[in-house]
Amino acid sequence: MYIAVKHLHLTLMLCSVVFLIVRVVAATANAQFLKRRWIKIAPHVLDTFLLLSAIALMVIIQQYPITNHWLSAKLLALLGYIIFGTLALKGQKSALTRLLYLAVSLSLVGYMMSIAITKSPFPWAF
Repeated sequence: MYIAVKHLHLTLMLCSVVFLIVRVVAATANAQFLKRRWIKIAPHVLDTFLLLSAIALMVIIQQYPITNHWLSAKLLALLGYIIFGTLALKGQKSALTRLLYLAVSLSLVGYMMSIAITKSPFPWAF
């Protein structure tokens, strides 16, 4: 069960990140397909299932934020990812600003991945 949920979580994470990149690049190019209804709904559905798979993994491995510092750090990094991803997508920004926000967002994804691998909020210490 753990392996299946873990692989589902990793797949959803990859889809979420790729979809964010595509949307930010499209927003930078002012692409019209971003106005389609399914493009606006799909990220919410995808991220909901991603969050549900994360909760399922926490329950399966019986480790939770606050009691396990690595999960607390991952949760804070997730909030940063959401904030910077939203900043990259919304508003009338220059292409450089959008790409900068995207870069910060993607670096937070890298940080979350390294936390998941090392089970430490300071993965660079290993």
